[in-house]
Amino acid sequence: MILVTGARGTVGRRVVRALLDAGVPAGEVRASGRDPAALDVPDGVARVAVDLADPATLRAVLDGVDQVFLYALGDTATVAETAVAAGVEHVVLLSSASTLDDDPEDLIGAMHRRAEDPLRAADLDATLLRPGAFAANTLDWAGGVRAGRVELPYPDSHVTPIHEDDIADVAVAALTGGDVRGSAPSLSGPASLSFRDQVAVIAAETGREVEVAAQSPEAFRVQLGPYAPPAVADSLLHLWAASDGVPQPVDDVEPLTGKPGRTFAQWVHEHRDAFV
Repeated sequence: MILVTGARGTVGRRVVRALLDAGVPAGEVRASGRDPAALDVPDGVARVAVDLADPATLRAVLDGVDQVFLYALGDTATVAETAVAAGVEHVVLLSSASTLDDDPEDLIGAMHRRAEDPLRAADLDATLLRPGAFAANTLDWAGGVRAGRVELPYPDSHVTPIHEDDIADVAVAALTGGDVRGSAPSLSGPASLSFRDQVAVIAAETGREVEVAAQSPEAFRVQLGPYAPPAVADSLLHLWAASDGVPQPVDDVEPLTGKPGRTFAQWVHEHRDAFV
Protein backbone atom coordinates (compact mmCIF):
# COMPACT_ATOMS: atom_id res chain seq x y z
CA MET A 1 0.00 0.00 0.00
CA ILE A 2 1.28 3.46 -0.96
CA LEU A 3 0.06 6.68 0.67
CA VAL A 4 0.43 9.85 -1.40
CA THR A 5 0.20 12.99 0.72
CA GLY A 6 -0.69 16.31 -0.87
CA ALA A 7 -2.64 14.59 -3.66
CA ARG A 8 -4.08 17.95 -4.77
CA GLY A 9 -0.57 19.34 -5.16
CA THR A 10 1.33 20.04 -8.35
CA VAL A 11 3.43 16.89 -7.90
CA GLY A 12 1.27 14.75 -5.61
CA ARG A 13 -1.64 14.45 -8.02
CA ARG A 14 0.77 13.44 -10.76
CA VAL A 15 2.34 10.78 -8.53
CA VAL A 16 -1.10 9.18 -8.00
CA ARG A 17 -1.77 8.93 -11.73
CA ALA A 18 1.77 7.88 -12.59
CA LEU A 19 1.60 5.02 -10.09
CA LEU A 20 -1.46 3.66 -11.86
CA ASP A 21 0.19 4.17 -15.25
CA ALA A 22 3.13 2.12 -13.95
CA GLY A 23 0.80 -0.77 -13.17
CA VAL A 24 0.18 -0.28 -9.44
CA PRO A 25 -3.44 -1.34 -8.76
CA ALA A 26 -5.71 1.52 -7.74
CA GLY A 27 -6.63 -0.41 -4.60
CA GLU A 28 -3.01 -0.21 -3.43
CA VAL A 29 -2.91 3.60 -3.54
CA ARG A 30 -4.30 6.02 -0.95
CA ALA A 31 -4.52 9.71 -1.83
CA SER A 32 -4.61 12.21 0.99
CA GLY A 33 -5.40 15.86 1.53
CA ARG A 34 -6.91 18.13 4.14
CA ASP A 35 -10.27 17.75 2.36
CA PRO A 36 -10.55 14.31 0.76
CA ALA A 37 -13.76 15.28 -1.04
CA ALA A 38 -11.78 17.85 -3.05
CA LEU A 39 -9.34 15.26 -4.42
CA ASP A 40 -9.64 14.46 -8.12
CA VAL A 41 -8.21 10.94 -8.31
CA PRO A 42 -8.92 7.91 -10.50
CA ASP A 43 -11.64 5.46 -9.58
CA GLY A 44 -10.56 2.88 -7.04
CA VAL A 45 -8.03 5.13 -5.29
CA ALA A 46 -9.01 5.66 -1.65
CA ARG A 47 -9.31 9.26 -0.45
CA VAL A 48 -8.23 9.94 3.13
CA ALA A 49 -7.84 13.02 5.32
CA VAL A 50 -4.30 14.02 6.31
CA ASP A 51 -3.04 17.37 7.54
CA LEU A 52 0.75 17.20 7.84
CA ALA A 53 0.60 19.98 10.43
CA ASP A 54 -1.24 17.47 12.64
CA PRO A 55 0.65 14.12 12.67
CA ALA A 56 -2.26 12.50 14.50
CA THR A 57 -4.19 12.60 11.22
CA LEU A 58 -1.36 10.68 9.56
CA ARG A 59 -1.35 8.01 12.27
CA ALA A 60 -5.00 7.28 11.54
CA VAL A 61 -4.41 6.35 7.87
CA LEU A 62 -1.11 4.43 7.99
CA ASP A 63 -2.57 1.02 8.79
CA GLY A 64 -1.18 -1.38 6.19
CA VAL A 65 0.86 1.32 4.41
CA ASP A 66 4.34 0.26 3.27
CA GLN A 67 5.46 3.43 1.49
CA VAL A 68 4.67 7.15 1.66
CA PHE A 69 5.16 10.01 -0.76
CA LEU A 70 5.67 13.01 1.51
CA TYR A 71 5.77 16.77 1.19
CA ALA A 72 8.29 18.71 3.30
CA LEU A 73 5.63 20.24 5.52
CA GLY A 74 4.89 20.16 9.22
CA ASP A 75 6.93 18.40 11.88
CA THR A 76 8.89 15.83 9.88
CA ALA A 77 10.48 14.38 13.02
CA THR A 78 7.07 13.43 14.39
CA VAL A 79 5.99 12.22 10.97
CA ALA A 80 9.05 9.96 10.79
CA GLU A 81 8.38 8.55 14.27
CA THR A 82 4.75 7.95 13.36
CA ALA A 83 5.68 6.21 10.12
CA VAL A 84 8.22 3.92 11.79
CA ALA A 85 5.74 3.01 14.54
CA ALA A 86 3.16 2.11 11.89
CA GLY A 87 5.57 -0.17 10.04
CA VAL A 88 6.23 2.06 7.02
CA GLU A 89 9.35 0.84 5.22
CA HIS A 90 10.05 3.63 2.74
CA VAL A 91 9.37 7.36 2.48
CA VAL A 92 9.90 9.45 -0.66
CA LEU A 93 10.30 13.09 0.37
CA LEU A 94 9.75 15.95 -2.05
CA SER A 95 12.65 18.10 -0.89
CA SER A 96 14.59 20.76 -2.80
CA ALA A 97 17.91 21.29 -4.56
CA SER A 98 18.37 24.21 -2.18
CA THR A 99 19.45 21.71 0.50
CA LEU A 100 22.80 21.44 -1.27
CA ASP A 101 23.62 25.08 -0.48
CA ASP A 102 24.92 25.67 3.05
CA ASP A 103 24.55 29.43 2.65
CA PRO A 104 23.08 30.70 5.95
CA GLU A 105 21.05 33.27 4.02
CA ASP A 106 19.19 30.52 2.15
CA LEU A 107 16.30 29.90 4.52
CA ILE A 108 14.49 27.74 1.96
CA GLY A 109 17.43 25.32 1.94
CA ALA A 110 17.57 25.30 5.73
CA MET A 111 13.85 24.47 5.93
CA HIS A 112 14.24 21.49 3.60
CA ARG A 113 17.34 20.23 5.42
CA ARG A 114 15.29 20.21 8.63
CA ALA A 115 12.71 18.11 6.81
CA GLU A 116 15.30 15.66 5.47
CA ASP A 117 17.33 15.04 8.62
CA PRO A 118 14.72 13.11 10.68
CA LEU A 119 14.01 10.80 7.76
CA ARG A 120 17.71 10.10 7.28
CA ALA A 121 17.95 9.14 10.94
CA ALA A 122 14.77 7.04 11.01
CA ASP A 123 14.65 3.25 10.79
CA LEU A 124 13.31 3.21 7.24
CA ASP A 125 14.50 3.79 3.68
CA ALA A 126 14.38 7.46 2.69
CA THR A 127 14.49 8.73 -0.87
CA LEU A 128 15.08 12.47 -0.95
CA LEU A 129 14.05 14.11 -4.22
CA ARG A 130 15.81 17.45 -4.73
CA PRO A 131 14.33 19.28 -7.71
CA GLY A 132 15.28 22.79 -8.69
CA ALA A 133 12.81 25.31 -10.07
CA PHE A 134 9.45 23.91 -11.13
CA ALA A 135 8.34 24.86 -14.63
CA ALA A 136 4.97 25.69 -13.05
CA ASN A 137 6.57 28.61 -11.21
CA THR A 138 6.19 30.57 -14.44
CA LEU A 139 2.40 30.50 -14.04
CA ASP A 140 2.99 33.49 -11.77
CA TRP A 141 3.87 35.43 -14.91
CA ALA A 142 0.60 34.68 -16.72
CA GLY A 143 -0.96 38.08 -16.02
CA GLY A 144 2.16 39.85 -17.20
CA VAL A 145 2.33 37.74 -20.37
CA ARG A 146 -1.28 38.64 -21.20
CA ALA A 147 -0.50 42.30 -20.54
CA GLY A 148 2.66 42.16 -22.67
CA ARG A 149 5.11 42.98 -19.86
CA VAL A 150 6.75 40.71 -17.26
CA GLU A 151 8.71 42.33 -14.43
CA LEU A 152 11.40 40.26 -12.71
CA PRO A 153 14.07 41.16 -10.13
CA TYR A 154 16.89 39.43 -12.03
CA PRO A 155 15.71 38.75 -15.61
CA ASP A 156 18.98 37.07 -16.56
CA SER A 157 19.13 34.75 -13.57
CA HIS A 158 19.38 31.11 -14.65
CA VAL A 159 17.39 28.10 -13.47
CA THR A 160 16.88 24.59 -14.86
CA PRO A 161 13.07 24.40 -14.95
CA ILE A 162 11.78 20.87 -14.47
CA HIS A 163 8.47 19.51 -15.70
CA GLU A 164 6.47 18.29 -12.72
CA ASP A 165 5.69 15.03 -14.54
CA ASP A 166 9.43 14.26 -14.48
CA ILE A 167 9.52 14.69 -10.70
CA ALA A 168 6.52 12.37 -10.41
CA ASP A 169 8.19 9.80 -12.67
CA VAL A 170 11.28 9.72 -10.43
CA ALA A 171 9.08 9.36 -7.35
CA VAL A 172 7.25 6.44 -8.96
CA ALA A 173 10.55 4.82 -9.93
CA ALA A 174 11.52 4.93 -6.25
CA LEU A 175 8.13 3.62 -5.12
CA THR A 176 8.16 0.71 -7.58
CA GLY A 177 11.59 -0.71 -6.86
CA GLY A 178 13.87 1.41 -9.01
CA ASP A 179 17.54 1.91 -8.22
CA VAL A 180 16.80 5.46 -7.08
CA ARG A 181 15.24 4.11 -3.88
CA GLY A 182 17.23 5.22 -0.84
CA SER A 183 19.19 7.89 -2.71
CA ALA A 184 19.06 11.70 -2.76
CA PRO A 185 19.12 12.76 -6.40
CA SER A 186 19.26 16.33 -7.61
CA LEU A 187 16.66 16.79 -10.34
CA SER A 188 16.48 19.36 -13.10
CA GLY A 189 15.07 20.01 -16.50
CA PRO A 190 17.26 19.29 -19.52
CA ALA A 191 18.53 22.87 -19.98
CA SER A 192 19.62 25.94 -18.04
CA LEU A 193 17.47 28.90 -19.04
CA SER A 194 17.38 32.48 -17.86
CA PHE A 195 14.06 33.98 -16.85
CA ARG A 196 14.31 36.07 -20.01
CA ASP A 197 14.77 32.88 -22.05
CA GLN A 198 11.68 31.35 -20.45
CA VAL A 199 9.56 34.41 -21.22
CA ALA A 200 10.73 34.16 -24.83
CA VAL A 201 9.58 30.52 -25.01
CA ILE A 202 6.17 31.50 -23.63
CA ALA A 203 5.92 34.44 -26.06
CA ALA A 204 6.73 32.19 -29.00
CA GLU A 205 4.13 29.61 -27.97
CA THR A 206 1.40 32.21 -27.46
CA GLY A 207 2.28 34.41 -30.41
CA ARG A 208 2.56 37.47 -28.19
CA GLU A 209 5.16 40.17 -27.87
CA VAL A 210 6.22 40.27 -24.23
CA GLU A 211 8.60 42.83 -22.79
CA VAL A 212 10.87 41.75 -19.94
CA ALA A 213 11.61 44.52 -17.45
CA ALA A 214 13.80 44.63 -14.35
CA GLN A 215 11.92 44.85 -11.05
CA SER A 216 13.48 46.33 -7.95
CA PRO A 217 14.03 44.00 -4.98
CA GLU A 218 11.79 46.26 -2.91
CA ALA A 219 8.94 45.93 -5.40
CA PHE A 220 9.36 42.15 -5.42
CA ARG A 221 9.17 42.00 -1.63
CA VAL A 222 5.94 43.97 -1.71
CA GLN A 223 4.53 41.73 -4.45
CA LEU A 224 5.34 38.54 -2.55
CA GLY A 225 4.28 39.95 0.80
CA PRO A 226 0.69 38.61 0.83
CA TYR A 227 1.89 35.07 0.06
CA ALA A 228 5.16 34.53 1.97
CA PRO A 229 7.14 36.02 4.85
CA PRO A 230 9.91 38.53 4.06
CA ALA A 231 12.60 35.93 4.76
CA VAL A 232 11.40 33.85 1.81
CA ALA A 233 11.56 36.85 -0.52
CA ASP A 234 15.07 37.60 0.70
CA SER A 235 16.16 33.97 0.13
CA LEU A 236 14.82 34.01 -3.43
CA LEU A 237 16.49 37.33 -4.20
CA HIS A 238 19.77 36.02 -2.81
CA LEU A 239 19.52 32.87 -4.93
CA TRP A 240 18.66 34.75 -8.12
CA ALA A 241 21.43 37.31 -7.60
CA ALA A 242 23.95 34.47 -7.34
CA SER A 243 22.77 32.92 -10.64
CA ASP A 244 22.39 36.20 -12.54
CA GLY A 245 23.94 35.49 -15.94
CA VAL A 246 25.33 32.17 -14.66
CA PRO A 247 24.08 28.96 -16.36
CA GLN A 248 23.24 26.27 -13.82
CA PRO A 249 24.30 22.58 -13.80
CA VAL A 250 21.88 20.14 -15.41
CA ASP A 251 20.92 16.96 -13.55
CA ASP A 252 18.61 15.37 -16.09
CA VAL A 253 16.20 12.67 -14.98
CA GLU A 254 16.91 10.25 -17.85
CA PRO A 255 19.34 8.03 -15.87
CA LEU A 256 16.61 7.61 -13.23
CA THR A 257 13.53 7.20 -15.43
CA GLY A 258 14.95 5.84 -18.68
CA LYS A 259 13.33 8.74 -20.55
CA PRO A 260 14.74 12.13 -21.57
CA GLY A 261 13.56 14.99 -19.40
CA ARG A 262 10.65 16.98 -20.79
CA THR A 263 11.66 20.38 -22.13
CA PHE A 264 10.38 23.70 -20.88
CA ALA A 265 8.91 24.30 -24.35
CA GLN A 266 6.86 21.10 -23.98
CA TRP A 267 5.59 22.26 -20.58
CA VAL A 268 4.60 25.65 -22.02
CA HIS A 269 2.80 23.99 -24.93
CA GLU A 270 0.81 21.84 -22.50
CA HIS A 271 -0.11 24.91 -20.40
CA ARG A 272 -0.62 27.41 -23.22
CA ASP A 273 -4.17 28.22 -22.14
CA ALA A 274 -2.91 29.59 -18.82
CA PHE A 275 -1.07 32.35 -20.65
CA VAL A 276 -3.70 33.35 -23.19
